[in-house]
Amino acid sequence: MEYSDNPYGDNFADIYDEWYRDLDNIDQVVALVLSLAENGSVYELGIGTGRLALPIALAGESSGVHVSGIDSSQAMLDQLAAKPRAELIDAQLGHMVRDMAQGPFSVVLLAYNTLFNLLSAQEQQECLIRCAKSLSTGGHIIVDCFVPSADMPEHSGPTPHRSSSRGYITSEVNVDKAQQLINGVFIEVVGEKAVRREWKVRFAFPQEIDEMATRAGLQLEQRWETYAKDPFNEHSRRQISVYGKAHTNKS
Repeated sequence: MEYSDNPYGDNFADIYDEWYRDLDNIDQVVALVLSLAENGSVYELGIGTGRLALPIALAGESSGVHVSGIDSSQAMLDQLAAKPRAELIDAQLGHMVRDMAQGPFSVVLLAYNTLFNLLSAQEQQECLIRCAKSLSTGGHIIVDCFVPSADMPEHSGPTPHRSSSRGYITSEVNVDKAQQLINGVFIEVVGEKAVRREWKVRFAFPQEIDEMATRAGLQLEQRWETYAKDPFNEHSRRQISVYGKAHTNKS
């Protein structure tokens, strides 16, 4: 059964931890998530290899924090299951919107670009609605994603991207600004063999995400540029946004 029309998970599972190990300061991610969880439960959408979920679970074990999550890629979840102490995490295979657990959760984490892996505005909206419904009283949703540039080129590459332990990698990107879709491919050259790893996202601007959150009954509580809480400004290329349930006035 297919749980997603996005090939990202299966295409990157075997190299994900190596390529993205320096994406975040893990200690800072753990500190922020646990400070918001307040000894409650944490649920990660797109839990993948457990790159973040496992350190959160290990750090929160002594205070009773329970970590669970969902991913559409069995290959990603196999990577998680092979890690020491993976039994701390309840990981489910499924579509991260339709099959999301009901909660209640103290924190729902959508780590880097997870929201953008849903390829339509409708799915992104439904995701935030389901997240809002799953929150416990006083709970929080963390949305972490890149900030699109209005003047991003419609095509770039192929250009050198980085080296890996096995070879070198080039990148090529095509942007459909009208649909807010980016289709990209990393080509990893290993000896005489070239491995294509395709990816795609549906990007949204911060104001657009805030509007979707409002329609889901959420309100923005904080927005930073990093998990270290560096201030977000007009030059920021990444956002870490924290939402909570909107307060309603009772007459």
